[in-house]
Amino acid sequence: MKVIIHHYDQNGHAIIRFGRDVEVLGVYDERSRFNGMDAGKAIGAGEKGIEISNDFDSVLNDHGKDADMMITTGEGLYFTKTSNVKDWNTNVKKAFDAGLDVYNMSKIYYGSDTEELRKIASAAGVKFIEASDPDGWKRFIPFAIKAREEGIKTPRILFSGTGMNSGKITAMLTFKKTLEDMGKSVGVVGTEPCSMFVGADEQVIPEVYPTMKGAPAVYGAIKKVEEEKKPDIILIGNQTGLRASVVDVKECRAGAIVSWQILLGSDPTKIVLCSKWNTTNEIGPHLELIKNSGIKAPVVANAINGFGCNKLPGIVSDTEKRFGLPSLDVISNPERLESIARMLIK
Repeated sequence: MKVIIHHYDQNGHAIIRFGRDVEVLGVYDERSRFNGMDAGKAIGAGEKGIEISNDFDSVLNDHGKDADMMITTGEGLYFTKTSNVKDWNTNVKKAFDAGLDVYNMSKIYYGSDTEELRKIASAAGVKFIEASDPDGWKRFIPFAIKAREEGIKTPRILFSGTGMNSGKITAMLTFKKTLEDMGKSVGVVGTEPCSMFVGADEQVIPEVYPTMKGAPAVYGAIKKVEEEKKPDIILIGNQTGLRASVVDVKECRAGAIVSWQILLGSDPTKIVLCSKWNTTNEIGPHLELIKNSGIKAPVVANAINGFGCNKLPGIVSDTEKRFGLPSLDVISNPERLESIARMLIK
């Protein structure tokens, strides 16, 4: 599938770095600081030959005739700017006119009546596909019931963060590749709206489910992967952080509520804690919180998102000494990936 990405955020980054069966032709982002940059080089993934432009019409003119779909990656925070809401609505309709299906990753606030957009898409003979399905939990409940009766035997590793942009999906998918290179069959349950594009076996979006259905949906998704793929190990990605604000209305996030749903629903065997290089002060409180919560799974490693930090080696070393956890940046410390991966499957 050939796609155009609309908005260059962490979901777009993941598709650029880990995309499966998807070819990114071009990237639009309204922020001028990205204009003209290579979409791979901007995130330390090497030259990809994919230019970021702040001129949507130019991106559409250059790539619209070859693309199958436009992926709009903006989530809640993106839509808190009125100018972005207007920009998004206009550009989605332009994509319809160009004959493109549109996959919408917004999970919480759409900035538009999506029923109207579905009608416009239908009239244009294209699809408007939403990652957020409030009824998505229903297909996992039969598996959750079975998991409750039989248990889940496959080891489960949860990649949980100390906050947003802590590198959870990057760490999870990097370890997935490492484990596969070691000859292991790896199942993945993703909770990001880009999960279906980066090799996840199941995609669960708890933010839009009824509160009492989030954890069972995750639990059921894991059982579904166990039954259908029969992997050696299952990796699960968490959202935001266990101490994240649940009343952060401005950023339209569900915060710790969803993070705890995923943690409890995954019933992990082990946990890899992820943190950004400048928020390592959150590691201690998270370790204490997990320890005192009754969660039996040990935190076995710390993955640090070190992109943009010129003091990373010192931070990794200090973090390891301070908390007694094997620590690494999965991008700049590839030599440590296999040893920590072996710890995950031990």
